[in-house]
Amino acid sequence: MILPALGWGAKSNVKTDFDPAVNFIHFKTFAFVGGLEMSKTGLLANPETRERIKNFIGGVMENRGLRETPRDTKHDLAVRYWVARKMKQDEQAVFASDPMMWGGYPPYWSGAWGWYYTEYVVTNYVEGTLVVDLLDPNTKGLLWRTYLRQKIEDRSAAYIEAKKNLNKSFAMFPPSDDDKKKMAKDRERLAKKYAKETAEK
Repeated sequence: MILPALGWGAKSNVKTDFDPAVNFIHFKTFAFVGGLEMSKTGLLANPETRERIKNFIGGVMENRGLRETPRDTKHDLAVRYWVARKMKQDEQAVFASDPMMWGGYPPYWSGAWGWYYTEYVVTNYVEGTLVVDLLDPNTKGLLWRTYLRQKIEDRSAAYIEAKKNLNKSFAMFPPSDDDKKKMAKDRERLAKKYAKETAEK
């Protein structure tokens, strides 16, 4: 069972979860079985976008010694991806210690004046999410999942950042014995946490 990954960062983050009981070293080939949208924005309606995402993921996996094969041929891993894109907002409280920034007058965001309002800078941005699943084509079971979420302000910069993060995630493929032990402990801890939360409800 794959447990949910936790710990998103504010700007960008990547988190990988895998089944520590699986011997990933035996996997040599993979085939894409499709992409799904978590938010109905029509992102995958464009064939070029779908192909670009597949090439992006496939390139990272091939760097780890895996080889892509057609879906209708025998393959060791089935690859499914999920995407989402939505508008987000950042709110940041504004504070300044230099009164010259305010025309020579104090900002009056402290003391008695500070009780009545708080000033924020609001930034709108687009957030993109990519989830990559590696599945067993025989049992249909989930073996590996990588979550990637980040701001998309500059498309070229976002692509470079996403590629770096995805490569960082797949750098542990196949997981070492130490990686498996650490993952087993993490999953045991999370299982206990979810069991306790469920019992308290």
